[in-house]
Amino acid sequence: MMGETQRIVAVWAVLTLPFILFATYLWIHDDLSPRFIVAYWFAPIALTLIGVFPAPWQPIAESV
Repeated sequence: MMGETQRIVAVWAVLTLPFILFATYLWIHDDLSPRFIVAYWFAPIALTLIGVFPAPWQPIAESV
């Protein structure tokens, strides 16, 4: 169970941390747009919906 939770956290950390860095850089330079956000998150959301990536809410649902 703990290994699965660590895998989920690792997958979403690899997706979220670069997004935060890129979005912060673009925001500082007044170039952050909805197109960038949609383009960045489209594939991870689609892959989560079809079951390739683990859902980030799984550890929360399992602990309740």
